[in-house]
Amino acid sequence: MAIYIHATDNTIIKYPFSRSDLSTTFPNVSFPPSPTAEDLAPFDVFPVAPSPRPADTRDERAVEGDPVLTDSGWQQIWSTRPATDAEITAWDIAHAPQPQWMQFGLAMATSPAIAALYAAVPGPVANALSIGLSDAAKGDDRLFLGMWQRIATDGAIAPELLDQIIAAATSYHLPASFIQALQPPIAA
Repeated sequence: MAIYIHATDNTIIKYPFSRSDLSTTFPNVSFPPSPTAEDLAPFDVFPVAPSPRPADTRDERAVEGDPVLTDSGWQQIWSTRPATDAEITAWDIAHAPQPQWMQFGLAMATSPAIAALYAAVPGPVANALSIGLSDAAKGDDRLFLGMWQRIATDGAIAPELLDQIIAAATSYHLPASFIQALQPPIAA
């Protein structure tokens, strides 16, 4: 879709200038359905050569500026502005790594230290941990964390194992609230 500018010499009258602007500004003129640059030039309406829009980054947003008249005609111009706090937050959310629950679960299932932990706790607790981890992957970590806190309070989790599990949860981008809840409760 062509973009136009209404300008005299270097003075911009209106940009962008649409097909409906053409009919409104010049109501007594009948323009062809697809006017050429030659059709529009007598009315000081000119095509604007598009330029690629720069990609937004986390900290900057592309902003279209007023076109510039060059030797070859009007040229679309882009600049950047600092992103707002809200835009940075939205960017961070949109570009955050997705939690890799399945990979975390596989890492835990293949860990000899986790197998030893499961063997050391009662069967129903081990089953609840397995089912709870599956539920956590679907967004409900209550069962897993409830059982986890129970065995952590009982001292069944060695500090080295806890460090290993927290490191894995972090590397698989699990939610910070989940990782924080893996910490054993502080005794009063």
